[in-house]
Amino acid sequence: MAAAMGFSSFITRQSIQSKNEIKYTKRVVERKPTKLFAIPRRNYISSSSSPSPARTVMQFYSAINDKNLKKLDSLIAEDCLFEDYSFPKPFRGKKEVLRFLEQLTTCMGHNMKFNVDHICEGNDYTAGVNWHLDWNKIQVPFTRGCSYYSLLVKGDQLVIGKAQVLIESPIKLGVVVALTIFKIVSTLFDAFPAATEWFLKSPHIVFRLLLNTCNVCIKPIISPILAWYIKLLSIASSILSFTIKILHYLAKIFNI
Repeated sequence: MAAAMGFSSFITRQSIQSKNEIKYTKRVVERKPTKLFAIPRRNYISSSSSPSPARTVMQFYSAINDKNLKKLDSLIAEDCLFEDYSFPKPFRGKKEVLRFLEQLTTCMGHNMKFNVDHICEGNDYTAGVNWHLDWNKIQVPFTRGCSYYSLLVKGDQLVIGKAQVLIESPIKLGVVVALTIFKIVSTLFDAFPAATEWFLKSPHIVFRLLLNTCNVCIKPIISPILAWYIKLLSIASSILSFTIKILHYLAKIFNI
């Protein structure tokens, strides 16, 4: 259902001391209209009316659920920027975005589907979506997400020019732990402003340094231990398999 607000009025009170009267004057204030849609499912997918951001985004999710790569190709702009904050880098350009979406539809299997809860449409060809994943029409835990889309006009249709995706974290720290960590981080930032500014401007350098440190200092220690455990498990598996074969052979001999 869509609700549009074009003009709204408010009343200002003016007090008149004389005669103990209160007079009211009415003024008209112009506001930018917005549109809100709640769960616009089939009507926005199959409707043949003029394109809108909400309808285009619903077609996008429908194409993912149907694994319709041809339809997805027609909905993605050539210079599309797809930022899924679960990944370290965004997907740039139509080719990268479509490759990711193809991998996504493959990983979803046959019964996993996107289910749009709400969608809000802006006036500047934008749309915001709340969604979750269903498996065989049953909601999957920790799969709620929120996405923002900016669309471009291409001929007589709209295409997705930019997407930003936030997904629910499966790790729930709790209020006390989360706020404590947040307090520690903010305190460190305030205590070392110069280092904080450098880190915020180039966080990838710090993460790369940590990764290199892990490869140099930790990996040489952990790798032999993991290799030993894998070899031990392989030997144990072979012994168990041999034991089962012997028991099966004895069972045949004694007709057990």
